[in-house]
Amino acid sequence: MNRTGVPVRALVWDGTGLHVDSAIEVRPPGPGEVAVDIAMAGLCHSDISPMEGRIPQPTPAVLGHEAVGAVTAAGPGTGVPVGQRVALTVLRRCGECRHCREGRPTLCPASGRAVDSPFSRGGDVVHQFVRIGAFAERIVVAQEQVIPMPTEISDPVAAMLGCATVTAFGAVEDRARLRAGETVLVTGAGGIGLNAVLAARAAGADRIVVVDRNPAKERIARTCGATDFLVPSDPAQIVPAVQALVPGGVDAAFECAGHTGLLEASVKALAWGGRAVILGLPPTGAAIDLVVRELFHDKSLLGCRMGSVDPHRKLPELAERVLRGELDLTPLVSAVVPPEDAGRLVDDLRHGRIDRGFLRFGSTS
Repeated sequence: MNRTGVPVRALVWDGTGLHVDSAIEVRPPGPGEVAVDIAMAGLCHSDISPMEGRIPQPTPAVLGHEAVGAVTAAGPGTGVPVGQRVALTVLRRCGECRHCREGRPTLCPASGRAVDSPFSRGGDVVHQFVRIGAFAERIVVAQEQVIPMPTEISDPVAAMLGCATVTAFGAVEDRARLRAGETVLVTGAGGIGLNAVLAARAAGADRIVVVDRNPAKERIARTCGATDFLVPSDPAQIVPAVQALVPGGVDAAFECAGHTGLLEASVKALAWGGRAVILGLPPTGAAIDLVVRELFHDKSLLGCRMGSVDPHRKLPELAERVLRGELDLTPLVSAVVPPEDAGRLVDDLRHGRIDRGFLRFGSTS
């Protein structure tokens, strides 16, 4: 097979800065792989975590993982048609272990293993962030990482479905199994937190309390379905403030900021039988000071990886809900910019000036 790379334009993180590089090469897809031309990629807090030193990442690297595009080439043994519009998922499952057979690919050991990067520059490897590296005009991923996406759904919404939306809706509906009439706490009104608010509203939550340090987030939080909005100066203020609104505590709490103080407050704010779900990505090695007896009375602290769902089941379901008008994600789309403006988008995200920003590489809709 000809392994000569195709030159593409990509956003590269070199350890000190993020810049557009037109000298990146991407190899052709191998067995079981597909090449995808990226139309649009969302900027997630996870993408800037390597820049802030919160998670380790070898450099240089092509970041990005929330994206939509079209399949342009398929390697041997693939069943994905060229031209298919697809959303991306980070889950590179094996398809053979018992977890995959049971429809629980987030537990597949192979889904977290490192893979050889398809990117290079001048013969040297350029790393692929979380097995996707979506901030490039073309990428190569396993066929298990692409999910067909209806053409009627806009590029920003289609991209968001693959990460922020599936993670939040999976956490609310599948991990916490939120029931109509229950009460909810969401800490962090970023892209995932706002999707969690939408999911809680869709599930019929009676009260949805949102916590964020940025008072400007109140408008979009209430648009998504928040009934209450708190701006504490310290995480210690959260529990009494929540219990003043919801005596006895909330039935479910979703920590979406990756802040250990907020996670501790989320557990303490639970009612008997309550579930606290971890969605935010904390710094590597972060720990919480948890009083074990906080979990008595059937309280639960739950991890959650990509919504704890099978994206090949959940994404088509969410897409259908969008098409039926049951789910409107457009209020979360704050900005769409070319890759050259990525620095401004990152700065806006860090300072809470956007809800979800997107980088335009091409177009599928």
